[in-house]
Amino acid sequence: MELAHERLLTGRAAEHRLPDGLAVREGRRLVETLACRRCHAIGGKGNRLATSLDAVAWRREQAQLVLSIREPVENMPRFGLDEEQAEAIVAFLLRSGSPDPPQDTYRVHFTRGASPSPTVFERECGGCHRFLGTAGPVGTGTTGPNLSGLFTPFYPPTAPGERPWTDKALADWLRNPRASRAHATMPPVALGEDDLRKVTAELGGPGDAPR
Repeated sequence: MELAHERLLTGRAAEHRLPDGLAVREGRRLVETLACRRCHAIGGKGNRLATSLDAVAWRREQAQLVLSIREPVENMPRFGLDEEQAEAIVAFLLRSGSPDPPQDTYRVHFTRGASPSPTVFERECGGCHRFLGTAGPVGTGTTGPNLSGLFTPFYPPTAPGERPWTDKALADWLRNPRASRAHATMPPVALGEDDLRKVTAELGGPGDAPR
């Protein structure tokens, strides 16, 4: 019986064959709302900071996919989704991905003589925020938003005025968050020009951000 039912999809995930089905539509909405493409490639679009979901959706069991969405790894945000929502995302991933995706390629990053001292982001921002960069995770905080892919088209437009984040928007925000949002809970972060450039570069500033 185990062999006969291997890779059998159940529940809402089984609706992936319906291009305009409710599960696929909800999964698409959740992927966009949660900005999953800030780290993952889905349907060929997105940053490649983490695993391409096109490459794994058809390779992993449904239970594995649902678990990885509901109980994610340390540096992935916890969205608090229920099982039906997770299955809707799986339906969309199966719809978007290919059963026979190209072979994954991986990049390993080594730094010779790396300094043990914290970066500017880790020192000034990492207690509340974290992000996934091309060299791995940075920061440990979960109080503030996850800043992975901040300057890319796949990050939600949450800068003041509901605009995409730019280096100027970030500098203005750090200088005085309440000047932009009266009820902001984040305190001002006093950074010199050199440290501000370093933080912007760490976050993958405009021109350096992964696409």
